[in-house]
Order: sequence, then C-alpha cells, then structure tokens
Amino acid sequence: MLDLTNFKSIVNDLVYYLDDINGYKLFKMIGKEEVAAIEQDEENTGAYLALEFLIIPFFSTKEIAGLLKEKLSAGLMIEDINLIERITKKLIEIDLGDRDNFKKELKNALINSQEQITKGVTAEQNKKIVSVADWIKDYVSQVKGGSKINLSEAQYFYQKPYFVNLNEVEKNLLKKLFALYKFLDTSSLTPEGFEDDLLIEDGQGRLITTNKGKIVVLYDPKKIVKKLVVKAPENKIIKNVVEEQRPAPPVKSEAENNVVELKQLAAKYPPGSFERKAIEEEMEKMKHE
Repeated sequence: MLDLTNFKSIVNDLVYYLDDINGYKLFKMIGKEEVAAIEQDEENTGAYLALEFLIIPFFSTKEIAGLLKEKLSAGLMIEDINLIERITKKLIEIDLGDRDNFKKELKNALINSQEQITKGVTAEQNKKIVSVADWIKDYVSQVKGGSKINLSEAQYFYQKPYFVNLNEVEKNLLKKLFALYKFLDTSSLTPEGFEDDLLIEDGQGRLITTNKGKIVVLYDPKKIVKKLVVKAPENKIIKNVVEEQRPAPPVKSEAENNVVELKQLAAKYPPGSFERKAIEEEMEKMKHE
C-alpha cells in the first residue's frame, strides 16, 4: 500500500512545479485502498483533487469532462493551476480538426453542471442562480459578443447587484469560470481560438511544440545524433589546442578607439599649438568619462 504520510506535501510540490509527468506516475500508483484512505482525510482529499486537475493532459476527454462537471469549483480554487493552460496542453496533442469536438464536449459539461459554485442569488425577474449551469446561462444572456464584449462584461461585473454583492472569492471563481467557458466556446480554427504554441515535455522525455496544429518534436532523447569524430595528425591537434588556449586579443571599447584616433590627429600638429592643445583636452575628458 502507498505511504500517504507526506501525500499532501508531495502533491503540493508537483502542482507548484506543474510536474504532470511525475504527477501521473503517482496517480497510477494510487489504488482503491489508497483512495478510500485519502477520502478519510480532508486535506488529502483536497490534494487528490489537485492532482487530478494537474494531470488533465493525461486524461481522456470523458475523464476531463467529468472533472469539470462534478468538481469544477475545486479546480478553480487551486492557486497554482490554470485550467485553460492545462486543457491547452491536452489540446496540442489532438489533431487540429478534432479540437473543436473536444472543446464542445467540455463546454457541454459546464453548461450541464449542477455543482453549486456560489451561494444562491436572485437576479432579475426573481430568477434563482446558484449552479455552474445557472451562472453560465445568465452570463451568456447578459454579456454580448463581438467588439462590445469588454464593455458589457464590465457592466455585468460592476453593475449587476447580484454579482456585486458576492464575496471576492465567489467573484474570482466566476470570472475564471466565464474565461474558461469563452475559451471552450471559441473555435480552434479561428485566429482568436487557435491555441498558442507551447514548449512542453511529454511522457517520453521529448520536448514538443505545435505548428499549424501539428506536433513538432524539438528534442527526442532516444534519437540523439552522435558527434562525428575526425582524426587529424598529432601536430595539427597540438596546434589547434595551442590556438584554443591562446587568449583572444582584448576588444577595445568605442571610447578607447576614439582616444587612439585623437592621438593620431594630435600628432599632425606641433607641440604647444592651439589645435593640439584642444585635441589633448578632449582626450583628457574622454579618459575620465
């Protein structure tokens, strides 16, 4: 059985460094017995939820949708995890043509979620708002799209009494929720919705990014190119070593070059002449700058 003594501390470190690779390894080690033990401790339960949101890139679409539908408020409250970034990392491993279907399934999980995310409030026409689905429905109906979205969103956040009267924690949760909804509602085939290229390390230790929706492997430890070794005569090698060890000539600064030029110019005039004195004074100024 997995030792859960330092489980919370281990997960906190993994989340802080966004180490989803080792996070997924830890997740796979947790069996039914460990899950049952974790559920008996409130702090470990919170850590287990954080671990699940951390390793979103390794989950199936169905698993991610389940997290968003049932446990979204916990994911939004984790300080070091940005759900949009976690989902984006998953998206870059999905073909561009399939990304909108993936986003649609996650968006549907949100708009069907009955998880309570705030205390109950009463909006216009005595409408009750309490769940994730309620808030998204209200937000979409109140905030217009297009170029006016910033203005209408600001009006929603600062003029709607039922939003203004929420506490700061609830306001921040809802703002994150609405940002996530807009992200999932925007097609990856549009300039606004196309996922920014990321540089990530996958489970095989490869450094990968994307280009126009295609995965590009920048580094693969299994395909390291061996350096070509060329033999050379011994005296040639010695010469090269000596040249490499010989210190490079110092590079003169621009000021030093200017002083040299002024010295050459001063030499053209006889000692004591007005022109030479003027040039020598200028050189003295430059030495003290």
